[in-house]
Amino acid sequence: MTADMNRSVDLTLTADDYVAANKLHVLNVYRGHLRLAMTAAGVLFYVFFIVSDYVGGWSFWPFAGVIHLFALWLLLMPFLSYFLIAPGMARKNFRKQKSLQQPLTWSWSEAGLKVTNDGGAWLTPWDHYLKRADNAEMFLFYQAPRLFQMVPKRALSAEQQADLGGCADRVAG
Repeated sequence: MTADMNRSVDLTLTADDYVAANKLHVLNVYRGHLRLAMTAAGVLFYVFFIVSDYVGGWSFWPFAGVIHLFALWLLLMPFLSYFLIAPGMARKNFRKQKSLQQPLTWSWSEAGLKVTNDGGAWLTPWDHYLKRADNAEMFLFYQAPRLFQMVPKRALSAEQQADLGGCADRVAG
């Protein structure tokens, strides 16, 4: 870090920020090793079912129709979650959660990430986060598997992004 770099940013989140954070969260959920293993097992089971039904002369057809619909639902769920469900729920939650709509100040140091608003300030040490994720739009810092703090990259300079990422390298995952 350069001595004159600002390790603080003021920002009011937008609904689009919250959507981007939730879409990144959905990607992280579907990237998990257990989810990938379960998906692979499901696909193998489905292929085995189709092959065995074909060899048996399509004798399971009424049951097979249900299996096909279930398989289609499983295949579509990640896409529906990413493109429809997560954005819709995020926008609805954003409208209802007033604390997301207030100006916030994020500041960081080797000690952790500090968030300040009119209601107070809280510092979370880096080693209290389970993992972190980021993409071109957002940093996510997970305090629990489904609880994260977000920092939109649109509010940060390239130097601040690199510095925050360097501080966040202390996160376990």
